[in-house]
Amino acid sequence: MFRTTLASVITSLWVALSISPATAQPVIADAVPHPMVPLPAEAGITLNEFVDFAVVEFPASGGDRRSGFEETLTVEGAYRKMEYIVGDLELSLLRLYRGYLAYFESNGFDIIFSGIGEDLSGRDGFNFISYESGFLARTPSTAADSNAYILVRSPDDQTIIAASFFSRQDARRMMINAVEIEDMEPLDLFAPAPEPEPLPEEPPVQQDVSELESGLVADGRVIVNAILFEFDSADILPDSAEALSTVAALMQGRDDLSLLVVGHTDGIGSFDYNLRLSVDRAQSVVDWLVTRHNIAGSRLRAAGAGPMSPITTNRTDQGRALNRRVELVEMVE
Repeated sequence: MFRTTLASVITSLWVALSISPATAQPVIADAVPHPMVPLPAEAGITLNEFVDFAVVEFPASGGDRRSGFEETLTVEGAYRKMEYIVGDLELSLLRLYRGYLAYFESNGFDIIFSGIGEDLSGRDGFNFISYESGFLARTPSTAADSNAYILVRSPDDQTIIAASFFSRQDARRMMINAVEIEDMEPLDLFAPAPEPEPLPEEPPVQQDVSELESGLVADGRVIVNAILFEFDSADILPDSAEALSTVAALMQGRDDLSLLVVGHTDGIGSFDYNLRLSVDRAQSVVDWLVTRHNIAGSRLRAAGAGPMSPITTNRTDQGRALNRRVELVEMVE
């Protein structure tokens, strides 16, 4: 959907990162970036919070706590808050801000409001970025050279994203506040238990090592047909053991092979929930291969695409069953 990657917009922006271990906020292992806000190589995620429904008021003009804001934008829906740590203070905040602004513009986002430094408020935008504790920034540095902010609407008008740029603990950081707009569904206190997810009418076809290997060689990726999970869970069903043994045999016969294990879901349910489930399922596969087949963890990495890459329609039971899958992607150094 988003044609231009951040790397191509701001080529050569990212210098080698040298974040001091003594001052760096701990990076969350296996956290994935927001799908609409790319994370630069070697950067990390130090905050990742989600609530299924919230009302959020975003500043849509310059201002601060004392003067207020002439314009604001209030939206309701699933709310995600993330902090990216993207580099040390040698990384120019101006270049970082302009790089993301160009990325949003080139990918069809509506720029509702943007500004840097005095465009936002006094003290080079510090009064703006810190007007509400923990919202646009976590304890930004008062000695920072500048602060910046971008408020955008996604091309499909369904998501509002505020990206703020600041410095803390001698590092450049970004706070991402994103709301997937939706009406609040009433809480049904007497909702029946969900129906079990239907299994395919016929058992999936087991693949052999040569079939998996040929797919990786030809396309760089291959679907593993027979890895199945408990309904609404990352627990692997026992019937998946044969397929996972085949994956292990492939890796045991190819010491040079490293794999990205990618979980995929159907399109039923909220985007954020499916994204989390896909990551958890991929991690379950990695854990199985490491603990039961002694595959080195350094050769495997879990990732989740949620509902973002269907292979067919989600409008039918058969299509949704095909879209719920695990893919292996070869990692080439």
